[in-house]
Amino acid sequence: GASCNGYPIQVTKNDSVQTGLFVTGFGYVHDEAWSTSIDLFKHFTDHSRGVRRLGAAAVDMCHVALGLVDGYWEYCLKPWDMAAGSLILEEAGGKVTTMDGRPFEVYERSILATNGALHDPLLKETKYATEVLIEGGYDFSQWFRPEKM
Repeated sequence: GASCNGYPIQVTKNDSVQTGLFVTGFGYVHDEAWSTSIDLFKHFTDHSRGVRRLGAAAVDMCHVALGLVDGYWEYCLKPWDMAAGSLILEEAGGKVTTMDGRPFEVYERSILATNGALHDPLLKETKYATEVLIEGGYDFSQWFRPEKM
């Protein structure tokens, strides 16, 4: 399990998108993934208590792990942006996949990290949006992966 300052932490039990509070991020390159992120931001802003942008993926995932927010998504992060936060979140009882629902690895180019109870409802929206990007030719191949030594 995960802890903060010596105390155990856990994700929320919220199972309603309408009462959910979410965080996300936007990349620096204003490409198709950026536009899709803005569309998802708008969608979830209209269908939840709100969406915040804090600016640090690891912190965003830790906020989900602490139960401060219910979910997080983002495109085009680097492995070092996601490694620690995704592990802490899973240890706190959360669920992590890619935004199109594939098993998560730190070399992926998208992440959906939730309290678990809201994973499928959020995935329904992020999966469709990600599939549209892929059909349009967007490159979601993994980042450079070092060879085993």
